[in-house]
Amino acid sequence: MLRSAVFSIAALSAFVFSAAIQADPAEGRWVTIDDEDGSQASVVEIRITEQGLLQGTIVELLREDDRGKTCEKCPDDFKDQPIEGLTFMWDLENDGEGQWRSGRILDPKSGSIYKSKLDVSEDGQSLEVRGYIGVSWLGRSQQWLRYQPEGVATTN
Repeated sequence: MLRSAVFSIAALSAFVFSAAIQADPAEGRWVTIDDEDGSQASVVEIRITEQGLLQGTIVELLREDDRGKTCEKCPDDFKDQPIEGLTFMWDLENDGEGQWRSGRILDPKSGSIYKSKLDVSEDGQSLEVRGYIGVSWLGRSQQWLRYQPEGVATTN
């Protein structure tokens, strides 16, 4: 029995350790920045699905005027869904550590869906997200910043 318990603990530890090593730097919480005025707009949680694809969900709207809004102009199943809690980025495929391609991203303001890709910066503190039509150079990019909860000091 003791041997079985030790083996189980060792196996669980190996699994947890390997999962920690395999975590992609894109995973986590990010602050989106408004293109027009440079203000912080929302907190997005990015995670890898069970299928190994990346997706992003808006977990908090930071501007008081945006709270409680729904996706009025959005198509199909997105129509009139609350923006907080909305999975608006999906199906990005891994293209190397911190690099994801061939996904889709929804702009809740316009209701438009674009192809998407993202890249994590070398220091892991910013993320370039690009939405585009057809080819990557026909689109626009945003830089998102790694989320830092209030009261947590950053270390360099």
